[in-house]
Amino acid sequence: MFDGLLAGAAHLAAPMNLVFLVLGTALGIVFGAIPGLTATMGLALLVPFTFSMEPTTGLLMLAGIYVGAMYGDAVPAILINTPGTPAAIATTFDGYPLSKKGMAQHALVAAAFASCFGSIVGNLVLAGAAEPLAEMSLKFGPAEYFWLGVFGLTIISVLSSGNLLKGFVTATLGLLLSSVGMATLSGEVRLTFGFPELQGGIGLAGALIGFFCLPEILSNFIGKRQNTYAGTQVQPTIAVIKETIRDLLCRPVLMLRSSLIGLVVGIAPGAGGNIASMVSYSEARRWEKNPEEFGKGTTRGVAASEAANSAMAPGSLIPLLTLGIPGSPPAAVILGALMLHGMQPGNDLFVVYSDVTYAFIVGLLVASFAVLVLGTAGSFVYARIINVPSQTLAPLILLMTVLGSYAIRNNLLDVWVMLVFGIVGLILNRLRFQPAPLVLGIILGPYIENGLVQSMMIGGASGSVLTYMTLRPISLFLIALCVLSALGPWLLSRRKHKITNVNNSDFDTENATGLNADSIMGVVCLAIAAVVFFSTGGLSQYGGIFIRFCIGLLLVLGVASIVRGVRQPQKVLFFDSVIERSRIIIGVAMLALYLVLIPIAGFVVASLLFYLIMSFLLQEKAMTVIGVVSKLIQAVVVVGLLYAMFYYILQVPLPVGQFFDT
Repeated sequence: MFDGLLAGAAHLAAPMNLVFLVLGTALGIVFGAIPGLTATMGLALLVPFTFSMEPTTGLLMLAGIYVGAMYGDAVPAILINTPGTPAAIATTFDGYPLSKKGMAQHALVAAAFASCFGSIVGNLVLAGAAEPLAEMSLKFGPAEYFWLGVFGLTIISVLSSGNLLKGFVTATLGLLLSSVGMATLSGEVRLTFGFPELQGGIGLAGALIGFFCLPEILSNFIGKRQNTYAGTQVQPTIAVIKETIRDLLCRPVLMLRSSLIGLVVGIAPGAGGNIASMVSYSEARRWEKNPEEFGKGTTRGVAASEAANSAMAPGSLIPLLTLGIPGSPPAAVILGALMLHGMQPGNDLFVVYSDVTYAFIVGLLVASFAVLVLGTAGSFVYARIINVPSQTLAPLILLMTVLGSYAIRNNLLDVWVMLVFGIVGLILNRLRFQPAPLVLGIILGPYIENGLVQSMMIGGASGSVLTYMTLRPISLFLIALCVLSALGPWLLSRRKHKITNVNNSDFDTENATGLNADSIMGVVCLAIAAVVFFSTGGLSQYGGIFIRFCIGLLLVLGVASIVRGVRQPQKVLFFDSVIERSRIIIGVAMLALYLVLIPIAGFVVASLLFYLIMSFLLQEKAMTVIGVVSKLIQAVVVVGLLYAMFYYILQVPLPVGQFFDT
């Protein structure tokens, strides 16, 4: 092994290899930072460019992209509350509150350092223990994936800030949304309501952008006319870098635990960074002496999420390199690159192509340090983005939300879904329901459903479904973790003789004119359960069992919410003023009009008009002729750059419109 690592390190001594590794890392950060673009897309787009390179050089570039994207997704999560990828959802919990405090650089540096640390831990294990760990990953069957998904759902106790009923309501809605489209095993089409484009399911990028980003823009920029995104001017300094890194170095248990969680989850094929970061964040909060600081803005929360996310990447490569089983979608792309270069995963990689394989592993390690350098240096630039006035930044972010939602499947319906989710997310926020459990339900739904249905098939054939699902060693361990995770907050609250409930502090219990949030959500749950029940009555046992389970949960939770609303009414004011309501309605209408205009006039014309109109609407003062000309030039530059990047570089076929379609 050590000889192989030395031979691999020798490849990094070649200047061209090192240049392409650093270039790949920078590109990976860009792909991760643009909402809707992912490490998978970046790798897939650039694999063809590696054909003309030496195998070592090409793989080093892909290694840099993979590692860079693991950090890049934290940038929008921290700055604008938009996870670049699902793995960065947990990063928003503390990253965005830090930005709103004017501490964006603290969060960015914490993310860069944690990404570097987690990646180093993961790569050291990859280099030294790949084969035995890969054998362990093969012991995960359908039952284990079912319980892994259920374990992920127990994190609701953390995401719902002490109000479990609200968390379970939104999580169940997310589970139901995850079942939209074609059933994986039975092939039946469910809950598409006549839209064939939804047969592929709900676009995750649109869900992330809709639930996390749009409500912030509609509420703060458009509704409250906030001058800057964070409301506080950020002044990055070198002292912040030193302070943040020193603080995290003093917390080795947090960093190591988070990294190991990410590594273990990454080894299990298909689990992904979203589960790793969520579980890591939950455990960090569980073992922290002051857990109430989490969710309000602490670098420890950011570090826990990002360390696990980045450690997951090398973990997912362990079953790939040794057994040919990709542990994540990006790893599947790397598998394709290996095979296109004539390298078959397995024993040959460590015998015939050992120098290339170990160069790839060493490249992953070096890319980790490149992320630290690029991330900390880039924090001076990234942190200042939120200082840009809202009338300039808001239209740009809205354009990026549309492009990010469209780019994944080149489908405008995904953009409409994003807008609908944005409105739903705004409503949930105003009713004091957290959207994070809902998104978690969308992510974990397929794991739970597939594990459940496959376990029923296998268990039924072996004689007992219950025995198959509960008596296997790994299943027993995961069940124990589920119980501990679910009961943990309750046990801690009893020990401390208090229960902290952040959500309820925002209610106005004395306002007779406010809305009863619990009762409203209870009625909505019952209505949704009824619609889904009558829409899915013809499904087979395997195609409908998960949906029926969700319907049952919605009925129980809906009744519980109504009862709570009657017994403990908690009123909320949906809008602070009539002016705010009018502004938000106008903002939603303008965004909807923009989506209607895109297929008619094309992306360029529609985007220019939308950018200009939104800039003028957000402008409080009367504009001079020079100001109007400046906005026009700004719109042309922004739309032109976005068009060039997506159409020519990323090769996304943007709509040209009916007027220009020849």
